Amino acid sequence: MLIKRLLVLVFVFALGGYAYAQYTGDGSKSAIVGTNHDLRSEFSGATAVCEFCHAPHKLSNPTITAPLLWNVQVKTGSYGTYSSSTLDATDVRNPASASSANSAAFMSLLCLSCHDGTVTEAAFYNREGLGGSGSFSPPNIGEQSTAGLTNDHPVDFTYSAALATADGGLATPTEGTGVRVPYVGSGANSLPLFKDASTDASGRLECATCHNPHNNANDPFLRRSNGASALCTSCHT
Repeated sequence: MLIKRLLVLVFVFALGGYAYAQYTGDGSKSAIVGTNHDLRSEFSGATAVCEFCHAPHKLSNPTITAPLLWNVQVKTGSYGTYSSSTLDATDVRNPASASSANSAAFMSLLCLSCHDGTVTEAAFYNREGLGGSGSFSPPNIGEQSTAGLTNDHPVDFTYSAALATADGGLATPTEGTGVRVPYVGSGANSLPLFKDASTDASGRLECATCHNPHNNANDPFLRRSNGASALCTSCHT
C-alpha cells in the first residue's frame, strides 16, 4: 500500500511539473463542426471537415513545406509587425520567419494561411473530400500586400515573467524549462504560450494564445468570453 501511495505521489508531481493541472488544453476538436471553420457549406459536395486545414496523408513533393500535416500552402510573404513605444517587448518577429528554429511563429503563420486575404482553392495541397468548386472570404487580418499586422494586437513575441515585470501592467505567466506549455491565468481560463524549443523557459504569444480555432463557443473563436473585457484582462491586469 505504501509503495502504491508513493507511486501516486510521484505521478502527480510529474504531471504538475508539466503544468497539466493548470492549462486545460483546447477541448474536443469535434467542436469545430458547424462553425465558420467548417467549410463544407462553402464547397459543393464537401464531406471533409478537418481536411480543409489538415492533410493526414501528404504525398512527397519537393514544393511542400512544413508543417507536414497542414493542408493549406503557407504564405512566404512578409507581414508588417506591430511597433510602438508603448510596447515593452523587444523581440516582436514577422511570423513569416517561421522555421524549425522559430517554430512558435507557425502558430500565427498557419492562421495567416487563410486570414491574409489571398487564399484560393489552389491553396489546398490535397482536395480529397473537399468537394467541388467553391469560394470563401475569411476576414483579412494579415493584409499581406498592405498594412500586414501593424494595426493588430502584436503577436510572435516572448511573454515572460521578465516582460511582465518590465511592463508593470501584465500578468506574470507560469513558465520554466520543466513547463511543457507556458500559460497566463489559471484553470479553464488559462491562455497558452508557445515555445520555439522544448528547452526554452519562456513561451511566445501567438494568434492561438487568444483564439482556439476548433471551438467557437466564444465568437470569434476566443478561448474565453471577453465579456467585460475578461479575455483582455487575463494578461492586462
